[in-house]
Amino acid sequence: MRLLLAAITGLLLATTLPVAGQDSTRPQQLTDLLALAAVHNPASIDSLILDMTHAGERLVAVGAYGTVLLSDDEGASWRQASVPVQVTLTAVSFPTPDKGWAVGHDAVILHSADAGESWHKQLDGWATGDLLLTAAEARMEQLGGDPDADMVLVDMADMALEEAERELEIGPNRPLLDVWFRDELYGVAVGAFNYYFVTEDGGRTWQDRSLTLPNPEALHLYTIAAIGGNTLLIAGEFGLLLRSTDGGHLWTAVDLGYEGTLFSVSGQNGSAWVAGLRGNAFYSADSGENWQAVSLGVETTLLEACSLSADTAVFAGLGGTLLRFNKTEQLVEAVGRPGGGHISSIMMLPDSVLIAGVTGIQRISLEGEQQPVSYRNGG
Repeated sequence: MRLLLAAITGLLLATTLPVAGQDSTRPQQLTDLLALAAVHNPASIDSLILDMTHAGERLVAVGAYGTVLLSDDEGASWRQASVPVQVTLTAVSFPTPDKGWAVGHDAVILHSADAGESWHKQLDGWATGDLLLTAAEARMEQLGGDPDADMVLVDMADMALEEAERELEIGPNRPLLDVWFRDELYGVAVGAFNYYFVTEDGGRTWQDRSLTLPNPEALHLYTIAAIGGNTLLIAGEFGLLLRSTDGGHLWTAVDLGYEGTLFSVSGQNGSAWVAGLRGNAFYSADSGENWQAVSLGVETTLLEACSLSADTAVFAGLGGTLLRFNKTEQLVEAVGRPGGGHISSIMMLPDSVLIAGVTGIQRISLEGEQQPVSYRNGG
């Protein structure tokens, strides 16, 4: 979902900028946004915000130009954190109140150990090429010694080797789109063209494990989510849905009978929802083993799903679409009046709904009334 929304806003390829004052008739020197700290700007609260999460009772939001916003009053006011990059941040995960991770363009992975106040870089696209190459060479060596090796696996390894060499040659060129951490040690980051990186030591080291996924066409991986127990789901391009029942070590492909792109996954206690293009959504009551289509009565693309209970979820997407669906009653109802801006992330609070997207952060009451949101400097 974040890749689509970033593309809509013209930010997908915004990884470098020409140096100010340089002669435009000569080859331009490019400034690496991975090396520039995010600028504190009151306008950030009205700019592209792609994801939100809880860090204990604190709220954390991430978005364009390396923006990380923090709120300690349920979204009424926000202040900016110190961030060492200016690339677009696409997703954020806090498995504990203090420790969290954010990912974004140019394969950046950031870590905070102080509830989002400050961040440091653990990985970026200048280093991922080496990780891709190590994994691809190891798989090629393994398959080369097996005369009965599956040719699909050989082709995948060969393609991964070519991509690694390309990344080493040109540097950062594709985004990470989502991140999920089980605890403060084990986490997964996914992204474009089958990016799949895993850490088991809190991000001190990362490994490319893309070749362990049943994704031979290297389709984009848009989102990853836990839906209860050790079951994880990854959703992506052309109906790609991957399922793991052991916490992310082994994955199998799930056939939804649908070939449209999926942008969001949400679930709890074994029930799960996925949603994507043209209002298509699916529901599973058995930890993602079996699925059925649900009719939401809209044809706009859905970028976010938020599970509220075993049979109820809220969906959001393009054009300000925001609706609640109850599967038992087959009831669809609009939630508030968020306006026409595309919505990338929603958060249900006790007395309000937070909405994030191309117009920044909005806050509405459960009755649909707009509530004030402010930017403040300092702590």
